[in-house]
Amino acid sequence: MGLGLDYTIEDALKVYEKHLREKGNKDSSIGQTLIKLRRFFSDVEIEVAAVSPRLGQRYYDELRRSKRKDGELVSVDYHRNTLAEAKTFLKWCVKKNWAPANALEKVEGVGRRKHGKPQLRIDEARLWIAKAIEHADRGEAGAVAALMTLLMGMRATEIISRVVRDLDDGGRLLWIPDAKTAKGRRAVQVPELLRPYLRELCRDKTPAAKVFGEHWRNWPRQWVQRICKQAEVPVVSAHSMRGLHSTLAVESGVSSHAVADALGHESFATTAQSYAKPEAITKAKQQRVMRVLEGGRR
Repeated sequence: MGLGLDYTIEDALKVYEKHLREKGNKDSSIGQTLIKLRRFFSDVEIEVAAVSPRLGQRYYDELRRSKRKDGELVSVDYHRNTLAEAKTFLKWCVKKNWAPANALEKVEGVGRRKHGKPQLRIDEARLWIAKAIEHADRGEAGAVAALMTLLMGMRATEIISRVVRDLDDGGRLLWIPDAKTAKGRRAVQVPELLRPYLRELCRDKTPAAKVFGEHWRNWPRQWVQRICKQAEVPVVSAHSMRGLHSTLAVESGVSSHAVADALGHESFATTAQSYAKPEAITKAKQQRVMRVLEGGRR
């Protein structure tokens, strides 16, 4: 391995991986980051210092024109997210004195990101919940995990990572202590409907045991979509269920900060942009204004 400005991209990535682990990033997150960076820097044997702004722009342009396994062009979200990861990596390299400047600093992301995913309507969600409960009553843990995406607004990774001791206060509270951000580390109220299922899943297990056992993060997503098909409603993702949770919460008059906190967002701007439908936010604001005008509490 070289010294100083002689580090190659591959050399730097090996050290960067160690840096990410020391920061506490999860293995799955680190793995995805390294895959993206190795795809972005198509020639990992080039020295970090040799990546010029012109070459950096070429790397990004090549990534935008690249295709997925299904033959379609990579999505705008993918290439823009990868560019952001590459910028962060090179910024770190500059701090290590392996590069004189961040060659990607002035490279701008191209294309409009997609915000929000298709959501079930209320009647469809009721059909979905009924079908999910049928599975949960038969002892199928995946259905409980799927219900948590909608009824608790939890991320798939948060669900599969929960251990027995996270279920607290007789099943009324679920702690999420290991998120990336301070807002993500939170305690979520467990709906009464879910409490007996979760208590049963935790029964006879040690405090450190996983509530759902060992699963990859696509497990709750697969269950969400399996139930969609059986309930004969549009097939949506687990992330979409999390968005529906936000939309329904806002529509019911829950404050914007409470919704953002429940989802683990740093601010309601994230909730509004990518999760809750604009019309729901507008409606909730109108309802709060009317309560004030009618002499109610804010």
